[in-house]
Amino acid sequence: MKRTISALIAALLICTLAACSNQPIDPSEPPVSTPASSNPAVTPDNSMAPEATPEREPYSAMDIFDVELNPYGMDWPCTVFAASFSKGSNKLDGKCPFTLSMTGEGNMYACVAYQADVAGLGLDEDGKFALLNEYLENNGFCEFVGADGRTVTIWQADPNDDRYEYVETDGSHGASGGGCVIDITFYVDEADAVKYTQLIQDNYDLNALSPIADYFDTATDFSECGISVNLHKDEAKTFVVYYVPDAETIRRNIAENVESDWWEWNGMTQTAFMYDGVDSKLTFDTEVGAITVEQMNTQLNAALGSELSLTKLGFSFDDAGICGVYEEREPFYSSVAVTRPEWGDFANDWNMEFNDSNVNGYSVVMWYYADEDRYEVQIDRDG
Repeated sequence: MKRTISALIAALLICTLAACSNQPIDPSEPPVSTPASSNPAVTPDNSMAPEATPEREPYSAMDIFDVELNPYGMDWPCTVFAASFSKGSNKLDGKCPFTLSMTGEGNMYACVAYQADVAGLGLDEDGKFALLNEYLENNGFCEFVGADGRTVTIWQADPNDDRYEYVETDGSHGASGGGCVIDITFYVDEADAVKYTQLIQDNYDLNALSPIADYFDTATDFSECGISVNLHKDEAKTFVVYYVPDAETIRRNIAENVESDWWEWNGMTQTAFMYDGVDSKLTFDTEVGAITVEQMNTQLNAALGSELSLTKLGFSFDDAGICGVYEEREPFYSSVAVTRPEWGDFANDWNMEFNDSNVNGYSVVMWYYADEDRYEVQIDRDG
């Protein structure tokens, strides 16, 4: 009986991975009409309580890469390493930028030309080479606005920048040294900014601010806030800005009562502490009366919070958090491995692998490819 658990889990995962590929009912198919009833109409009982609205499922930090929040998707010839969103800054005149960041290596003309094409610039080959020349003449920098309003910023990769894995050019078309970093930015409409704010709210831990809650009100309406998620560094950062009457007094009270280190940064004072497993960094701008709280989470691929999370089903993850594996070793070895694109780059192109070492004397391995809704099965005779 126990050996069937891994098979059941595999079936559950396949159903979950395939759900996105299910096709809707053909709208041309007429609905089935309900036969008319000869019974008299029944007056509804208005005293009955209305059905409760289902509770919203909280966002995880990794959801910033999903299609609901990331309109550009993850299917790029370049390597996506980060995404970010912010709102409420006076420096941006109230605009709410979403930025998807990636690196390009090899042929810099190909990188620049591809971005120009998908941005809808409609350039011919000469126009694309003009963009590349602008990039080269500006010491590895160019920027343009696409037909859909996106801003594309391209600059040369820096080996000292730890936000991404350093990439190099192949030396063609006069380019040399580092490859490029590409930022694609668009401004989110006010109505759509609500779901991004919920993403930040779901990943900002007020309880982690308990050590400083006696010195200022840490509750927030998230009017000025942001989030950044870096796949290369496996970390997510959320920040909230608090405007307070006397930032200097608050800074002094925290310095006197909370054990932490202090330092200067860009003319402002910073400190950091950890509580309940969350790192919080505070930046005090006493000139404008602002305290910026930034929290960092370095476990992007940790257990999901729901009752059906993979870890609660018995899966364990590799150090990179990219692939989860469930194993049974008695009476024969069997396993289920699962990975998803948003968890990071995986060596293989399947999303699920099921392995059973003894099915009526045969060894069976099955692979599932979610993007194609396709299965592959390999059967070998033991011995």
